[in-house]
Amino acid sequence: MLTNADCTVYENSGTGANFSITSRHFIPNVYWNDCRGKVLKKNGILIEDSIIVYVFDTEYVPKPGDIIVKGNAVFEFGNTSQAAMSASDKQFKQLYPQFAVIKSVNDYCFGGLPHIEITAR
Repeated sequence: MLTNADCTVYENSGTGANFSITSRHFIPNVYWNDCRGKVLKKNGILIEDSIIVYVFDTEYVPKPGDIIVKGNAVFEFGNTSQAAMSASDKQFKQLYPQFAVIKSVNDYCFGGLPHIEITAR
């Protein structure tokens, strides 16, 4: 088992642009592979960025739409009013500009190396 980072997952029941965070989960000892690249297409440049995270501690299983941040993010979202929530979204995006939205979660919790594979953008 190869690990190189920790991560924080925020459960999101909102959209990718407007968060509706219900709880925060810190997940230690993950393998984080940040793939940032550009592909030259016929009509211009297409940027293809993706993050692949292998989670070996399966206590919490993220779902597509959740927010993932590398490291131990200690940000707490306000949940009182819509205006406060919008202000929290802006503040979070400023503090953690490298956050990503989880696009797919594959469960490989079997065999000799059980893990969960997360793809995010």
